[in-house]
Amino acid sequence: MNRTWRLGFAGLGNVNRALLAMLEERRGELLGRWGLEFRVTMAATLRRGAIVSDAGLASGRLLAGDWAAGPAALMAIGEAPIDLLFEGTTLDPVAGEPATAHVRAALERGVSVVSVNKGPVAFAARDLMRLARRTGAGFRFESAVADCLPIFDLVEAAVPVGRITGFHGVLNATSNVVLAAVGRGAPPGDAVREAQRLGIAEADPANDLDGWDQAVKAVILANVLIGRDLVPADVERTRLADVDPAWLRRETAAGRVVRLTAGGGLEGPVRVAAEAFEPGSFLATLGEASLGLVLDTEMAGEIRVASTEPGVAHTAYGMLTDLVAIHQGRRLVPSPLLD
Repeated sequence: MNRTWRLGFAGLGNVNRALLAMLEERRGELLGRWGLEFRVTMAATLRRGAIVSDAGLASGRLLAGDWAAGPAALMAIGEAPIDLLFEGTTLDPVAGEPATAHVRAALERGVSVVSVNKGPVAFAARDLMRLARRTGAGFRFESAVADCLPIFDLVEAAVPVGRITGFHGVLNATSNVVLAAVGRGAPPGDAVREAQRLGIAEADPANDLDGWDQAVKAVILANVLIGRDLVPADVERTRLADVDPAWLRRETAAGRVVRLTAGGGLEGPVRVAAEAFEPGSFLATLGEASLGLVLDTEMAGEIRVASTEPGVAHTAYGMLTDLVAIHQGRRLVPSPLLD
């Protein structure tokens, strides 16, 4: 069934810019394969505010930031002619704002949301998912945890009966690169700069180095997949600065691979911690820039999934798959939070 979606963008950082380009590149395929047409009718950034046009906005104009200062994003989201919002603003790991307010404002109107921002899912998944169900909106967030690593899509397809009982994964590439470099004897500062040079670490890598990025992701997995009721501050979190360099070098010299991992189960603590793995174990086989996750299930045993050297385009692709899912009628990620 054909449908034209009026799309809005909150934030035009690297991921949403890549998504905008990808949508244009795949416009014909989306129509021919899925009957999905679209036009962009809103975009908003913190610096410039929002631009809105029901007739549609040219991608080149948006990418160039070519518009006069407009209303704040939250105001525009509450009024703009949009059917689906891509939330791609910067993560605030302490409160999850303003992204959570953006998502809530859209869902309250019955506007579907695809969020790459982890904050709304980490701080308010239960409320937002139930709000979406009540208003008939879609709310999906595949790229909020590990680029386009298929976690929620995988569980939706592979675990239709039974439940997820635990998870254990490597969900932050910056920490991989830093730990490996320090294990080889590099000073921590040099290791961070190398991660930045490779394009893995942000200009301000504090969320990665302090374990907040994985803590937020761990909360999302614990809450959405298992049904816990946690916030990021509940996670037992190890900062990279607290990992003993001498221990790290000994483990590396012995042939073991050290990764900062995130894990938890049905009860007990959810942790972000440095672990040493024997060569050949699944999480040890991941490259420094790669991500992987082990899911424990009630009936299907252990499921493993990995993504090799994901980048910005992969993150954008995960958002594109969420758009297709919502278009297909798969509006919500299956979760115990909806029971």
